Amino acid sequence: MTFFYNSKTLLISLLAIVLFTSCTKEEDSSPIENSLVNVKLTGTQTQLSRLNLEILDVQLRVLEDETDPNAWLSLNAINTGIHDLTDFTDNQVLTLVDFEQVPAEFIYNIKLVLGSDNSVVKNNIEYVVDIESEYDNASVNILERQLVENKLYEFTIELNIDDSVQFSSQNEVKLNPKMNTLMRLYNLF
Repeated sequence: MTFFYNSKTLLISLLAIVLFTSCTKEEDSSPIENSLVNVKLTGTQTQLSRLNLEILDVQLRVLEDETDPNAWLSLNAINTGIHDLTDFTDNQVLTLVDFEQVPAEFIYNIKLVLGSDNSVVKNNIEYVVDIESEYDNASVNILERQLVENKLYEFTIELNIDDSVQFSSQNEVKLNPKMNTLMRLYNLF
């Protein structure tokens, strides 16, 4: 009987050891290599009554060769559609990207992708706005920054409205985007 009791105790002890050692929590060997990005859009004071821009996306160029199909990373803009930029002046901003997780890597440019449904109102007359063909329905600013993991990057794109909107003598309106980008860095941990 003592043999049976000792064998049973030994078996239960071995089983408990196996169970406890196999249930250890596995540590993730790969560190978090991401940053968070916010993008806001604002305009400058203007004499125009309205500047309606169709915003499709915001993208970061993450490869040196911008012709590479993977060069531009979409930031999944949340407030797409047509927005009157004259509503977003004097510290008012339009949030385009809100806490988007991106790889912590070198970024070359930030691009505001615009649609074709753009207009301006001046002296109570609405004009259709054409984007200069050289801009390919986008406005690009140079950033050239290395993103660091576990940081929050907030980019505020400021469009100089009066310098960007050009009226021709034939009452045609062209958009030649003149923008600057302010970057703020916040520590997450």
